[in-house]
Amino acid sequence: MGCVHGGYGMCRVDGQVCFVSNALPGDVAQVRVARRTRGVLWGAIVTVLQPSAHRVEAPCPHFGRCGGCTWLHFAYPAQGEWKRRIVEDCLRRIAGLECAVGWAEDARRRLGYRTRATFHPDRDRVGFYAGGSHAVVPIERCALCHDRLNDLLSELRGRRIHQDVEAVVNPDGDEALVWTRRVERGLTGVGAVVESKERTAEPAHFLCGGVPIVNGAFSQSSLLLNRTLLGVVHGMVGETDSLLDLYCGNGNLSLGLMPRMRIRGLDHHNTVIRVLRALGHDAYRTGGEGAFICEIESERGVVLLDPPRTGAKAVVPALAASKASRIVYVSCDPATLSRDLKALISGGWQVSEATAVDLFPHTAHVETVCRLER
Repeated sequence: MGCVHGGYGMCRVDGQVCFVSNALPGDVAQVRVARRTRGVLWGAIVTVLQPSAHRVEAPCPHFGRCGGCTWLHFAYPAQGEWKRRIVEDCLRRIAGLECAVGWAEDARRRLGYRTRATFHPDRDRVGFYAGGSHAVVPIERCALCHDRLNDLLSELRGRRIHQDVEAVVNPDGDEALVWTRRVERGLTGVGAVVESKERTAEPAHFLCGGVPIVNGAFSQSSLLLNRTLLGVVHGMVGETDSLLDLYCGNGNLSLGLMPRMRIRGLDHHNTVIRVLRALGHDAYRTGGEGAFICEIESERGVVLLDPPRTGAKAVVPALAASKASRIVYVSCDPATLSRDLKALISGGWQVSEATAVDLFPHTAHVETVCRLER
């Protein structure tokens, strides 16, 4: 049994590849085939006959039902090594790239690191979805969540809430933000700034490390482990006169580089850009892929991009033809990253450095940062 992208264990049943939930490298198990898709089987463990040397008791009574994490039973350092190997495997299979992938983590924060989460209601209970379904598993505390996020979760229990609740807390301060799609009366009195997409034109924000965390907008799931990511990204950006930050969001990856270099940032999310500009960061503006491509064509310094999980397919041809000195690509999905790298390599770029970053301990997710040069 080995591990593959997505966190599944992989084995063969009658010669066919079978992906198995909650299976770990080295497990010997009796597996029931739950469903069949084109060329692939999907299985579930019936009995673990011989447990992996890396299998441990998960420190959570909800593990196995709750979909909030998938690898809480997978011991470190093996868990980290398999994440790194999964990135290497994707780069090899999809991009045709033989590349030694480095590793970066903060081993002090494998639990209690999460500062942002979406909680789902079920009558007067609240929790995470069960794996592979929309059935809510009510939880009291999450082993991955920061204490302040767990405190907020405790406040939500027992309330009549009728929609998902997105919450983010400041690990360095007292601020907490809550966001819903519609106005939610059940949240009255919660110890956080509560806003909704239905009513709020200019959402609240707080600063963490000088970066605005905007209610209802994307931020990393851990503002603590985000610092590890910043260290890797800034190291790969290196010295340059100018930096083009695409899919810049709240300026997370580039604000800390001012005033060392001239920075231009572009993102689709107008609300976040308005917050940045209100704080005096006029180098950031709203734009779509068309604006991205125009800026790429004129950039001679470093292009930094952190696209959504679907990747940056629309702008890759412009990146491949660009005159930039280097590209730093940040990705939360090694498969779409590998697809885009394949196109960039065909355009004359080479990957000079790649690092897997453990932003999501005890889950199968992994962040990857690649530096490309001509």
